[in-house]
Amino acid sequence: MSEQGSKARLSRSEAEEAFLAEAKKLWHDYSAWYDTHPGVTFDEMDEAAGEEGRKHMGKLVELTLRREDLGATAEAPRCEECGGKMVFKGYPEKGVHGLKVDVEVRRAYYVCPACSVGFFPPGSGVKAAEGQLE
Repeated sequence: MSEQGSKARLSRSEAEEAFLAEAKKLWHDYSAWYDTHPGVTFDEMDEAAGEEGRKHMGKLVELTLRREDLGATAEAPRCEECGGKMVFKGYPEKGVHGLKVDVEVRRAYYVCPACSVGFFPPGSGVKAAEGQLE
């Protein structure tokens, strides 16, 4: 895992640095593809850019979300099933799929030791079309 990926929440400057590294990788990957496709058409370039662009724009969204509240709280939430105190288990990645991007979002994760119910608290910046993500 990269140094940037080892920490869940990022400062604005850390997120910017990580995005610029992604942009540089996009440039090198796309340039290498272009160099190996002589006579490529505009439509082929557009298609190749679309595939890579979706991945890299997903990274932009991910890095932006990592600047926000990741759902961890000073006091653990209570289990909705049994009312017991839940235990913080870290910041695993959770896949979120949009119309233009696929993103792996790091969110605080809690588990109830009594009934094994898991919980990803919603954050201020992550909302689904019908409500907040859990």
